[in-house]
Amino acid sequence: MIKLDKDKFKYKYEQSVLETFKQYQQKNGEYEIGGILVGEIYLEYNTVVVKKAIVSKKAKRSFMGVNIDKKEMQEELDKERFNSNYKWYYLGDWHTHPEPLPKSSFIDRFSYNNTVKKAILTTNFIMFIIVGNGDDITKTILTEVIFKA
Repeated sequence: MIKLDKDKFKYKYEQSVLETFKQYQQKNGEYEIGGILVGEIYLEYNTVVVKKAIVSKKAKRSFMGVNIDKKEMQEELDKERFNSNYKWYYLGDWHTHPEPLPKSSFIDRFSYNNTVKKAILTTNFIMFIIVGNGDDITKTILTEVIFKA
């Protein structure tokens, strides 16, 4: 298992990830959308670099919810891992909210806990990102990281 120090944990987003988030913001009554995050882990720096935000095209979506297609996302993850010579890992999930300063809802927190319990992780952490609809994409992202004991 890849273990990062909870107290020193750092993360960065590649520009392409921010562009994906911006592309899928809920600005005009669109339904929520989401998917998974993949990227590299640098143990020596206790840092994660999110390289790609993959969109679940088969997700069940509504204005106030999204259920990503797990089979689709596993297939996409397998492809990304292979294409990166297994340097990229599953880092977590992301989805949108129709608000400029997103907050995790009760349903979000329930989902996070469910994912932490059920996911087979190769890391001791999982990231959950909510993308808001503010104009400055860097200020409208809520990043929550949960560490497994």
